[in-house]
Amino acid sequence: MLARCPECRVTHALASGDKVRLHKVRCSNCGAEFALFPALEIGGAGERVLGEGVVSADRPPPPQIESIPKVAWKLDIEAPPGLLNLHAARGRRAWPGLALALGLLALFGLQVLIIPPIAPGQQAELDQARTMLCGVIQCPDWHPPRVPGQVRVSTPDFLITTDGTLHLRFELESPIRQAWPVLDIRLTDRLGTSQGRLRLNPADYTDPQRPMTAHQSYTVRAILLPLSDRVAGIEIRPR
Repeated sequence: MLARCPECRVTHALASGDKVRLHKVRCSNCGAEFALFPALEIGGAGERVLGEGVVSADRPPPPQIESIPKVAWKLDIEAPPGLLNLHAARGRRAWPGLALALGLLALFGLQVLIIPPIAPGQQAELDQARTMLCGVIQCPDWHPPRVPGQVRVSTPDFLITTDGTLHLRFELESPIRQAWPVLDIRLTDRLGTSQGRLRLNPADYTDPQRPMTAHQSYTVRAILLPLSDRVAGIEIRPR
């Protein structure tokens, strides 16, 4: 009995009867897989066989995996008496910690009212609570912080007199209530070259105990001794 590969047309001799019962085989010449039964031929006398044979291409059946039977277990979730007593003891120990946390929270609220992180005049509810509290206890004076980045400086007017003194006039304004800034003054000539630097502290031009009021313009006048007689420009930077 012969089997002819439908791809390469090479014939293979089936020497064993077991191979005839195969469903699908693989050609040893080209590797093609084909159904064996349609490819069977009865070879004539003296017909030349070129192939080396065929091998089985049938897929083995998948292995059977047995499932593990499900077993229902009955659980006793009732807590023993000792465990209930342990939970009660833990609850009793939690009360001191809770009382301490509430006390710290009350102290924090008292500190916020006495030493406010928000400037007075910005929140009416906070100001009212602070006024009521300070009527009962003595509150420390609140000093606003210095925020130089929010200070607006007008274009300065200056005049150098014949005796060499520099008369300077400009205005300061802030959108928030804050402490007076330190003013760094840079003197330049007509080409913008630095001709000297001066610094004005708050005590040099105002009363530092009275902070700046929000949205109020303050005129600053100062008389300075310039470092050069070629001063043609002035730059003022709050710090």
